[in-house]
Amino acid sequence: MTFAQFTNIQGFTKKRLRADFMAALVVTAIAIPESLGFAAIVGLPIQTGLYCALIAPIVFALTTSSKHLVIGADSATAALVASGAASIAAAGSADYTNAIAVLTILSGLVLLAMAGLRFGFLADLISKPVFIGLLAGIGLQLMLGKLPELLGLSMHGATLVKLVGTISHIFETHLTTLVLSVVLFGVASVANRRKLPGSLLVLVVGIALAAALHLEVQGVKMVGDVPSGLPGLAIPHFDIALLSALFPTALAIAAVILAQSTSVIRNTATRYDEPVDDNRDLAALGLANITSALSHGFAVNGSPPRTTAAEMSGGRSQLVNVFMALLIGAVLMLFSEALKYLPVAALAVVIVMIGLHLFDVSKLKHIYTTRRTEFWIAITAMFGVVVLGVEYGVALAVALSIIDRLRRQYRPDDTVLLQDGTLAPWADERLAKHHKYRSSPHGTVVYRFAGSIFFENADYFKKRVITTLEKSKEPVSTLIIDAGAVNDIDYTAAEMLKHLCQKLYADDIRLILAHVPPALSAVLEQYGLLDIVGEGNVYASLEEAIFDLPTSKRSTVDMVKRLDISSDNYVVIGGGVLEALKLRDTNDVDLVVSDSLYKHFVKEGWREYVQDDGKRILSHHGYQVMLRYVGKSLRDLKPKSFILEEVRFMSVDDLIAAKQKIGRQKDLDDLKLLRQHQRETKKV
Repeated sequence: MTFAQFTNIQGFTKKRLRADFMAALVVTAIAIPESLGFAAIVGLPIQTGLYCALIAPIVFALTTSSKHLVIGADSATAALVASGAASIAAAGSADYTNAIAVLTILSGLVLLAMAGLRFGFLADLISKPVFIGLLAGIGLQLMLGKLPELLGLSMHGATLVKLVGTISHIFETHLTTLVLSVVLFGVASVANRRKLPGSLLVLVVGIALAAALHLEVQGVKMVGDVPSGLPGLAIPHFDIALLSALFPTALAIAAVILAQSTSVIRNTATRYDEPVDDNRDLAALGLANITSALSHGFAVNGSPPRTTAAEMSGGRSQLVNVFMALLIGAVLMLFSEALKYLPVAALAVVIVMIGLHLFDVSKLKHIYTTRRTEFWIAITAMFGVVVLGVEYGVALAVALSIIDRLRRQYRPDDTVLLQDGTLAPWADERLAKHHKYRSSPHGTVVYRFAGSIFFENADYFKKRVITTLEKSKEPVSTLIIDAGAVNDIDYTAAEMLKHLCQKLYADDIRLILAHVPPALSAVLEQYGLLDIVGEGNVYASLEEAIFDLPTSKRSTVDMVKRLDISSDNYVVIGGGVLEALKLRDTNDVDLVVSDSLYKHFVKEGWREYVQDDGKRILSHHGYQVMLRYVGKSLRDLKPKSFILEEVRFMSVDDLIAAKQKIGRQKDLDDLKLLRQHQRETKKV
C-alpha cells in the first residue's frame, strides 16, 4: 500500500490541489467562527477552539479511510465536555482546564479501544430520532444558555438556572449590548438569505463596530486579549479518581462522535461509491482527539456542515483538512490581535445561530408524521438534555431507544392476510398476479408475524394465533403462517411451536409454514420441528402454499360465473380456453368484453393499465379485461365462439391464429397442445 493510498490524499495534480484549497477556504470561513463559539461553550479561552482545528485534522487526514469527512470542534461534544469538566471543578480554574484535557484524551482512548475491538457497528445502535432529539436539546440548551450574554447580563450555573436568573434580572439589560445583538442577528439573517458565511460576517461586523464605536467604553463586554502564535505541548496530570469520575462522560462523547462521524462518512462514501472502514475511522478519530488534547484543544468530531461545504465547493480528498489546518495556523499567527475587539455578544450570536441549526424543526416534524413513538423519544431526549444535562440526556435517550426497540420486538406487528374467505388489502396487492391465489379458499387462515420469535414473545405469538382462529366465523381446516419476517427462533419458541402443533392437530387443523427463509428452515430442522410440521407443509413462498390447497384451485368457469355477467357481453380468451379444454391449467382469466361492460368495470373501480402499444387493459382480482385481443373485438370473436357450462369461450381456430401471430415460446407450446386437441377431436 502506497502512502497516498494509506492516507487517502491522492491525485496530486494542480487541478486537484486548487480545488481542495478553494474548498478549504470555504470550510475555514465556517470553522473559525464556529470554533470560537464552541470554545466559549466549553468555557475555555476562545483560541482553544482554533487549536482543535490545527493539528488534529492533519492527524485525522493521515489515518482515516474517509476522503471527505472534515473534523474540528463540535457543538454536541463541546456541550458534553463542558458538562463533564463542570462536575470536577469550577469553570475557568486550572483544574477545570486539566479535566478537559484528560477527558479529551480519555475519549480518544475509548475510540481507539472501540476500533481495536472492532466496535464500529455500535454506530447502528443509536437511532436517528434519538440523535436528532439529542442535537435539538443541545441546540435549545445553547440558545437558552447564551441569552444572558445577548442582553449584557452575567449569569452562571446550569441552563435552567441561567434562564431563571435572566428573567428575574431582565430589567438590568444593557441596552447597547442588546442593540448590538439585534444588529448582528440582522447581519446573520441577511447573509444566510444570500448564502454568505453568516457566522464569519457576524464576527467581522462585530469587531468592526466595537473598534469604530469604542463599544468597550460604553460597557459592552469584549473577549479580551488572545495570544498569537501556535500552541505548545500540553501534558495533563491525572489520577485514578479523576479518570473514574470522567469515564462515563468520555463514553458519552465517544458514542456521539461514533454516531455523528460514522453517519457522515457512510453518506458521503455512498454518494461516491467508496469503501468504508468504520474501525479505521474510529482509530483516526481517537488519535485526532488525543492530539487535540496535547495541543491545548478539546474533543473533536466529524462536522456535517463543514463536510457538506467542502463537498459542495469541490473538495474531494483529505487535503481539505490539511489546508484548513494551515489556514487556521496562519490566522493564529497573523490575526489574533484583532480578536481582542470581538464583543462577547457577537460570539453569543454565533452560538445561538449554531443552536438554531441544531434545533431542526423540519426533522422533528417529519418524525412526528411518520412514527409518533419515535417522535416522543426524540422529544424526551431533547428535554432530557435541557433539564438533566447532556450526559444524562444522552443516557436517557439511548435507554428509551433500546426500550422501544425491545417493546417492538416483544410485540411485533401481526396481520391476518386471509380469513373467512376474505383477503386483507395487503395480501390483495401481494398476491395480485394469480387468480388461483385470489380465490380466497374457505376454511383457510393466513397469519403473518412480523418478527423473530423468542422467549419474550413466544407466548404472545401463541395467544395471537389461537385468538385469530377463535375469531373465524367459518370452521378452520388449514392455518398458514407466513414466516417471511421470522428470521430466527430460540428454544422457548421452538417448544411453544411444538405445543401449538399438538393443539392444532387435536383440533384437526393442518399447519403450513410458508415463505420460510433458508436460515429459519435450518433452525426448524435443528429443533426437530420439520419432522413435527412435516416437510410437505413447509413452503418457500406463500403463493406456493396457497396454490397447493385443493379448495383454492377455482376453475376459469367458476371465476367467470362469479362475475354474474351475460355471455353476450364477453368471450374468454387465451389460457382460459386451454383450461376449459383440459389441455393445461392457467393462472389468469382473460376476457374480451363489450364497450358497455368495460365501462361498467371501470365504474366498479377496476384498475386500468395502458400498454406500450396503447392497448387498454383492466385488471382486478386475477381478471384481465380488454376490448380487443390480437386486433379482434368481441364482435369478431363471438361468431365462432363456443359455450361450455354457460360460459362463452373463443374458438380454437381463432386462438390458434392469435397464438401464431403473438409467437412467444409459451404460445408456440400452446399451439402444439391445440393442434393435438384438433387431431384427437377429428378422430372422434
